[in-house]
Amino acid sequence: MFDDVISFQPLPRRAIALAAAASIAVLTSCSTLSGPGAPTATTSSTAEDTVISDDLAVLEEENLEAAIAHLVEDVEKEFGATVSLALVDGKQDFLAGADGSEPAWSTIKVPIAIAALRDGASEELVDAAIKESDNDAALALWNQVEWTEGSAQHSIEELLDSFDSEVETDEAFGMSTWKVKDQARFASHLGCIPEAEYVYDAMSDIVDWQKWGLSGLDGVHSKGGWGLDEDDGEYTSRQIAVMPVDGGEIGIAVSASWQTWDDDNSYLEDSGYDAVEDISAAALDEIASRLEILIDKALETGELDPVNDCSETSRLAPVATEPSADSTEEPAQESGN
Repeated sequence: MFDDVISFQPLPRRAIALAAAASIAVLTSCSTLSGPGAPTATTSSTAEDTVISDDLAVLEEENLEAAIAHLVEDVEKEFGATVSLALVDGKQDFLAGADGSEPAWSTIKVPIAIAALRDGASEELVDAAIKESDNDAALALWNQVEWTEGSAQHSIEELLDSFDSEVETDEAFGMSTWKVKDQARFASHLGCIPEAEYVYDAMSDIVDWQKWGLSGLDGVHSKGGWGLDEDDGEYTSRQIAVMPVDGGEIGIAVSASWQTWDDDNSYLEDSGYDAVEDISAAALDEIASRLEILIDKALETGELDPVNDCSETSRLAPVATEPSADSTEEPAQESGN
């Protein structure tokens, strides 16, 4: 859920009034303020040796694409989830499961932070938005881009497009559509973008209680996002990540979703988990532990070729434009992270 609003810089009276009205609208539209929250970080949900052996057998007998498809199918069956998983190296994209078109939630804070730093935003706000997933800090970063460039939505879309990553931004930026393959493409270049260096480093220093899934792997730079889509009752937990490996980096994105409107909550039956937050962290832990080993093996066999060309950097420079009459309005906020 969104924390209480913290004012990081003064706003015109009109903007304050609009923000207050928007906040009231969001709160009254929430299905419940005590609904599903952040995934519960775990330290023990790693794959069993027999499961990993099965993954490696598929990799050796077929290929990496078949192995990650096997992984996704297995996790969907075990945890009752809809899973999307994408890997991007220097040669190709790998996608297994669904396309991950659920809301981006807080994963969208990565390009927002990059664009805002380019426009002179505070590194302290970036730390809060990325390391702690603070929504108010992210809102301040979004406003920085809006005030400087005239349209935060256009700026974010243009930034991602320069790295062959498509996004459909929403004024309520957590509700943006940023599919997993597009996320992984952007992630694969993240370590090479000069403007992204601070954000890249912050993604390796996530607070302990958010170190589930890819964020729990040593050396991985990751940002998670989670939330309940109140239009369809779907809870999603997702992550965008960069995995540094010998010779370069691999871009990764994963999304796992559960339908919470099911009267019997069948995905929890006989699972040993009490709530969707618990099962979501366990599912992403399982994916991360199995994926790490598959990536290591695919690197050994040469099936994965890390991104190691940093000659292509962001072609965008800060473009200061006159803010429009409406540019001081606050974007609508959603109950997610």
